[in-house]
Amino acid sequence: MGVTELKIHTWPSKILRKKCKLVDKVDKRIKDLFEQLYLLMKNHQGVGIAANQAGLDLSLIVIEAEDKVFKLANPRIIKKEGKIEIEEGCLSFPGLILRIKRARKVWVDALDDKGHPLSIEAEGLLSVIFQHEIDHINGVVFVDRLPLWERIRIFSQLNKLTKSGLS
Repeated sequence: MGVTELKIHTWPSKILRKKCKLVDKVDKRIKDLFEQLYLLMKNHQGVGIAANQAGLDLSLIVIEAEDKVFKLANPRIIKKEGKIEIEEGCLSFPGLILRIKRARKVWVDALDDKGHPLSIEAEGLLSVIFQHEIDHINGVVFVDRLPLWERIRIFSQLNKLTKSGLS
């Protein structure tokens, strides 16, 4: 599958609600997918992307922030600390910016783009990006992190836009 075949899946695409399959090993195919995801993310001016946002049922994320690029398979948050509230956007919800409460600091275990185990400690904005992308591969979208009344309001607006063909 070439990069031209990958596209961003936007709400209400069903794959955004799917918990992605774990990757057995990081082989040439996975390395190629990492590169395609990176290019897709860059082409859409993103700082992070999860494989299911590109229609792939794989536990892969790519992040570029703080002068670092992370290409990770099977990432999972093993510890959280503190609180932060920051505005977030999402490639799968174009134009929607929301203030989301998250952990200020996270520790993430994953496989890197060579298949080696990796532990990452992330704080501030980088922590938020990791949480956002790891949520995606678990079938959680950033709107889900809002209080119930606000989630209902946002999803109601999104459903109206989708039905009217404006989304």
